[in-house]
Amino acid sequence: MSVWSDVIAGFALIAGTYWLIKTVHDWLRFRRSVQKEIYSGFFEYAFRRKNLMRLSESFYFKNSFGKHRIFYQLAQAENQKAPQAYVLILLTSGLYILNIKNQGGKITARKTGDFKQHYTEKHGGKELQTEHLYLLKNPLEESRFFEERIRKRLKNFRIPYQSIVVFPDHCQLSWDGEAEKEIPVIKRGQLFGLLEADFTEALDSLTESQIDEIFHILADESIALEKNG
Repeated sequence: MSVWSDVIAGFALIAGTYWLIKTVHDWLRFRRSVQKEIYSGFFEYAFRRKNLMRLSESFYFKNSFGKHRIFYQLAQAENQKAPQAYVLILLTSGLYILNIKNQGGKITARKTGDFKQHYTEKHGGKELQTEHLYLLKNPLEESRFFEERIRKRLKNFRIPYQSIVVFPDHCQLSWDGEAEKEIPVIKRGQLFGLLEADFTEALDSLTESQIDEIFHILADESIALEKNG
């Protein structure tokens, strides 16, 4: 009996250790993600993730904005090598289209042409460093392209649209020339403040029923695929 008790205790210890490591890993990913600005905390996000309907609502947003919907989508232009991640946020003040970027380092933004990413790779100390320069397809152009696709799908609705490009907090963001005013380029930590300011100043443009209707137009195909997958 004691042998089986030891075996069960061993399995329980392994399972507990695995769960703890996975939870810490997921928490660290959450802390670096845009979801930190959308949900009230890691445990809410952990409860909602892997289910598009649950992910479409947030306690944090409900308390701040009332009726809302959130939808995650990947989109890929014809000449784009990899799909781009977008987050669509529906509030009564309009539809906010977030173009989510993960690049760190020094980001130089431009109204036209590629963005530049300067990245320093360290090799064991300050004296051993390699400087890298990467060109990023202009996120402003990506956002305009994607917003136009959304407008065509929702052509029967009168909706205020606001595209936003969102970079990680740990990047250094600057502009080569005058900053773009039509599409804000921000860090993740600035997102909630921007939404709150626009929501406070704007008039209600969408009813609660319209928010749900628009969400289902955008999301029902993905929800069906998730259920059948």
